[in-house]
Formats: sequence, structure tokens, C-alpha cells
Amino acid sequence: MYALLDCNNFFVSCERTLDSTLESKPVVVLSNNDGCVVSRSNEAKALGIPMGAPAFKYKDLFAEHGVKVFSAKFELYNFYSQKVMKIAKSFVPDNAYEVYSIDELFLDFHGFRYFDLNTYCRNIRDKIKNKLKGLPVSIGVAPTKTLCKIANHIVKKETAKYPDGVYIMDTKEKIEEALRNLDIGDVWGIGRKLSAKMRDNGVFKAWDLFQKPEMWVRKVMGIHGVRMINELKGIPQLELGLPSDKKSIMVSRSFMKMITDKKELAERVETFAIYCAEKLRKQNSCCRVISVFVQTNRFRKELGEYKDGFSIILPNPSSSSIVLAKYAHSIFEAIYKEGFHYKKAGVMVSDFVPDTERLINLFEKDVDAKHIPIMKAIDKLNSKYGKDKIRLGGMSGQNTYGRAALSPEYEEFLKNNILPEANYRFH
Repeated sequence: MYALLDCNNFFVSCERTLDSTLESKPVVVLSNNDGCVVSRSNEAKALGIPMGAPAFKYKDLFAEHGVKVFSAKFELYNFYSQKVMKIAKSFVPDNAYEVYSIDELFLDFHGFRYFDLNTYCRNIRDKIKNKLKGLPVSIGVAPTKTLCKIANHIVKKETAKYPDGVYIMDTKEKIEEALRNLDIGDVWGIGRKLSAKMRDNGVFKAWDLFQKPEMWVRKVMGIHGVRMINELKGIPQLELGLPSDKKSIMVSRSFMKMITDKKELAERVETFAIYCAEKLRKQNSCCRVISVFVQTNRFRKELGEYKDGFSIILPNPSSSSIVLAKYAHSIFEAIYKEGFHYKKAGVMVSDFVPDTERLINLFEKDVDAKHIPIMKAIDKLNSKYGKDKIRLGGMSGQNTYGRAALSPEYEEFLKNNILPEANYRFH
């Protein structure tokens, strides 16, 4: 059996750990630059506020119903994510888990045959709740990862029926009942386009897909569909996967206010390159290629439209913040044009090699050997005392996210807590 642990309304729940008076009140959390709703309390959902709702369109509704609106606190969510994952992983053997997203974790319960899984899962849930200021999670247990998704969907949808936050789908009857009631669009792996195609072919529920012949499934969905059907039958097709190193890394932002000052935009680009370098060092890699792009606001065409970017191959593979910031700046100088209002910029590094396998160009000076001890010292200090406490002189130290609605409670939290570097970034 597998289990899927999912944090309920995760960002909102994290907000409530800072301010307990938010309990039972409508709360929403906004995306980068306070643009769209990315998390809603159940009370906010009941008001008809959809996921992804543009905040400016719902200002009147927020005011009318007293909806509490917060900018996303990325550091806080990463902090609690790590805490949740650490507690949950302690209940299974090493590598018997898969971190699926910032608020989801698969657990492998094979070999737990003689355990009372309902009690065991409640213990996991209770420990997280007690250790993390009441942070709520739901756990769905089933023979496959796809069925775990469905079980978790059921327990979150029917909270009154499953007040313990745990549902175990362990019989053929339970699986069939779930498939008969589940909309085809809610099946894990079926996106919006495929969902529309399914409905055109008379497939409205998961059960309808379950009844289709394998030849039809293979024709419409390919081998992916055959695996999905087997998963729905309770035959595992998807194994737990450990996170692998990334093949490319990008740091980009849409700015809260359009930038017209060249120096300010250059500082943002160099900062993004430095963040890419930090990530490279974290996975013990170096990059051979660095790319930079800038673009204007595509929704403000009257201000003029411009976008450009290109890549360069580094003379030597590097993970030095100094080197990558230097090359990012040189690309920026080549693509920047005066007279435009810039809305977005980004830096990407690619073509990685392990830092122990760097091949040095005989005709180019290798400065990484001098820089890396400094970089490692900076990384260690920032890990201990907080992000960007030690930074290069070219960095302003300002937040790269636009967040106008941070609460006083969070400001106080940041003053009194050192948040470790997390496994997730929000870009």
C-alpha cells in the first residue's frame, strides 16, 4: 500500500500558524507580485473565489466579506514544508518516500502488512499537528499512487465523513465507488485538453474510462493511458522516485512595477545569476552555458514592445556567483535597449557537469579555483544566519518578489527565526 500525505490549503494553513485569529475566517494568499489567488481557505472557497482569480477583480468582494488577503511568504512555506516532510519520513524506512511537491509526499507502506494503517496514519497526522501549531494534513491510502490521489481527494472533500483526515481505499468495492463518483477531470494525469477529449467520447467519470477497452485507451492515450488504467485497477505502475539533479536552472521574475532604470534592471539580472550559482553549488554542479532575457509588458502595448535574449558558452564550467554575475551582466548590456518599460527578466544556466569533473580550457584563466572557497563560506553563513545575509556588493539585498501585503506577525517572525535554505524556490 502507498499513502499520499497532502497539507490542507497549505499556504493559508501556514498563515494561521502566525495568527490564530484567522481560524474560521475567509483567507486568501496571493502569488508573486500579489497578482492572483494561489491558496484559499474553505471559507474563501465558499464565497466563490476561484483558484487563480486576479486579485484586482475581487477587491470589492474581499472588502464586502472581510476576506483577509496576504502576500505569499515563500520562506515560511518552505520552512513548514521541510518540517512536515521530516516528520512524515520518520514513519517509513529510508528511501520509502517521494516528495511530490511542496505540500505533498508519497509514503511506501509495503511491508506494513500487520500494522493498523488507519491508526498509524492518524499518528502521523497528530504528530504534525501537535509539532507544527495545528497545521492540518490529509492522508489517502491505496494500492497505487493514482488511487492514493483519489483517496486523498475523497478525504479532503468529505471532511465530515472522515474527521480524522485519513481514508484507506483497500477493497474492490471502495475503489469502484470512488471511480463512479470521480469526475474524469479530477483523475491524476488527465489535464484540461485530454479531459475535453474524453467528454467528447462519452467519458465523464473515471468509471467510464475504466470500462473502455484497452485498444481504445491505447489509441487515445497511448501507453500512458494503459498504465493509468492498471493503476486504477490497483496494479502499481508508478514507482516512488527520488529527486534528481536538475538539467537546467532558471530564475526569473515578473516585476511588481515596470522598470525603466537600466541600473536597477541590471542589478536584478545579476542577482538572478547569483541565485542560479547558489543552486548549482547546492547540487555540486557547474554550468557551461548561461542565458539572459528581458521583456516588456505584453499587456501594455501602448508603452512599446520589446523582448530579447541570448546565450553564451563559458570558457570554463563555473558555479561561481562572481563569474556568472559578470557574464549575465555582459549579456544584459548587449540586449538592453533604452526607452522601454521592462516587466520581466530571467537568467538560465544549462549544460551541467559535476564540479569534480571540470575540464579546464588551457588557453583561458580559471578563476573558479579562487572563488569557490569564498562561495562555500558565503553559502555556509547564509545557511546558518538566513538567506542573503552575506551577499556580493552588486546585490541590493531587496526582495526579488513584490509583496505588499506582508503581515506584522510575519515581520516579527522573520526577526526572531532563522529559516534554513529550503528545497523549493518559487519562480
